[in-house]
Amino acid sequence: MIAKNIKGKSFRGCVSYVMNETAKLLEAEGVLASSKHDIIRSFAMQRSGRKEIKQPVGHIPLSFAPEDKDRMTNDFMVQLAKEYMEKMGIKNTQYIIVRHHNTDNEHIHIVYNRIDNNLKLISVNHDYKRNIKVCKKLKDKYGLTYGKDKERVKREKLRNPDKAKYYIYDAIKTVLLECKTPNDLRYNLQKFGIELEYKHKRTSSEIEGVSFRYGDIAFKGSEVDRKYSFGNIKKVLEKNIEESKKRGEEELLQEQTAQKVRQEATLKVKQEDEEKARKKDEAKVQVAKRNIIIKGVVLSDEQEKTLMGSGHIFLENMTAKDGKTQFSAYVFLNDEKKQVLFSYDNPDEFVKYGKYEMRIRDKILIENGYMTKAKVKWFGGVNYAYPFLWKANKSDAEYKESWNDPRLPKTQKEEQKQKPKQPIIQQKNRGRKR
Repeated sequence: MIAKNIKGKSFRGCVSYVMNETAKLLEAEGVLASSKHDIIRSFAMQRSGRKEIKQPVGHIPLSFAPEDKDRMTNDFMVQLAKEYMEKMGIKNTQYIIVRHHNTDNEHIHIVYNRIDNNLKLISVNHDYKRNIKVCKKLKDKYGLTYGKDKERVKREKLRNPDKAKYYIYDAIKTVLLECKTPNDLRYNLQKFGIELEYKHKRTSSEIEGVSFRYGDIAFKGSEVDRKYSFGNIKKVLEKNIEESKKRGEEELLQEQTAQKVRQEATLKVKQEDEEKARKKDEAKVQVAKRNIIIKGVVLSDEQEKTLMGSGHIFLENMTAKDGKTQFSAYVFLNDEKKQVLFSYDNPDEFVKYGKYEMRIRDKILIENGYMTKAKVKWFGGVNYAYPFLWKANKSDAEYKESWNDPRLPKTQKEEQKQKPKQPIIQQKNRGRKR
């Protein structure tokens, strides 16, 4: 029984790698297991509670000797996986146990969340040494096969230098599959107190040999085991790189797919927001275009245009204040276009009012307390003038007049004072004298 502990960044990449075509899901805890996507999403949801943790993924391949193949039922492998996790301190967290059939050695993969159910981080410090001890205990407990040669040797009975050699052997075996470069191997073995030295060719920096030192005892790689000569170690490192690239490509593909889904979702939300905004703007326009209603009569666009242009219109079937009586009349606005006024006579017809002959609409405005720029007949009706007329009080018999607009700000009044004070007269074209 051999186990290795791997930390990772992406549940998507790890689960996709583990759940391949030959995989069989044996057990799942704390995750929705109806699909690979659901498993990934379940892990990610719990992981989101501790976003500062850079490597939330725990991945443990467990492999067994070919001699134990007949004993490796699904239930027994799940039992071994659970006991292994328990002894390694992997508790109270999400995990899946997956069996593979793609090698001669029966093996399973455990993928677990290093962020446990209480959002605490499951420590993996000193995993190398603890892993060796746990695997040995389980092999002894269930009578599992030790590997040939060195795997069968009982370490506790050894004395130096063999004790140091087997210690180095076990350490290399534990960390090698996790390394991609010679420096990775050096760094990981330092955790076991093992110093590594590479021998370089005289004419270049190319490595041609390796030796390992534990305490005062040193061995060449091939002395520890043939498979640990640098040539064989290099092959393992290259294989690890290829497998990592494969996992990385799968992660990249998964990430690209996820990014495309996110982009499509973002685009959809944007389009929905734009559609909502468009409808909202249309609603505003419709509200803005709602035609004026006067005494229950809705005006047409043309009628509104006439009123706002200081003209008048004639409306029929308007409803009086009592809500019952209907009447018809001419309609016009005051100068500020804020008040509606009515006349039974044509507002543009002239009547005598005070010293001026003015339009009916001007007379109605003055009598109702409004100031207006009146149109009055001038020089016996030959021309027209436009004085400002109003009453200080509605009850006054006389009205006031001004040739400048009293409603203008003081600065504009000063500008008007500089102009000749005379009525604005529209001259009729009398033609040339013959």
